[in-house]
Amino acid sequence: MLVALGVVALSDEDDPSTTASPATPPPTTSFPLPTVATTTTLPTTSTAPPTTMAKVKVPQLVGMRLTSAKAALADRGLKATITYKATSRYRAGTIISQSRPTSAGVLPNSKIILVVAKAPPPTPTTAPPPPTTPPRTCDPSYPDVCLDPNAEDYDCAGGSGNGPKYVEGPLRVRPPDPFDLDREGDGWGCERG
Repeated sequence: MLVALGVVALSDEDDPSTTASPATPPPTTSFPLPTVATTTTLPTTSTAPPTTMAKVKVPQLVGMRLTSAKAALADRGLKATITYKATSRYRAGTIISQSRPTSAGVLPNSKIILVVAKAPPPTPTTAPPPPTTPPRTCDPSYPDVCLDPNAEDYDCAGGSGNGPKYVEGPLRVRPPDPFDLDREGDGWGCERG
């Protein structure tokens, strides 16, 4: 760009400084600086669609072993995030659910959450309580056998008594002998039969 500067000559009549003292220097004339036009290039937005990444399909992983499922995801450029769930319904180490459905389209490097079966903790084995048997109610007069104290009568088996209950002898007898099994009073009952 070229700028032309012009010089203007003034005569003594036109110059007001001539009437003033000659020691005053002549006034200086200043000219405005020319403006320079600059061009600024602003970034423009493109109307072209952005470049899209190709999506990959999520494989069927449920039922697979963990190592096989991880390999299937890696083959498609996907990553596995593993969580475990205790269950006796599935074999330990088997995929029981996945966070994205089969054939869903996802971007590469997406994380797929896999829920893997693990064996439940063993149940503590507790011994069953012993069977409760009603306490035996035996007449204390007959320590070698248990005779029901509420029975109507006991007789010696093979003897002449008419029961209704019978007991084999010989057996020790202590007083008071409510069933009268020691008729001799020697401390033994049913010794003959």
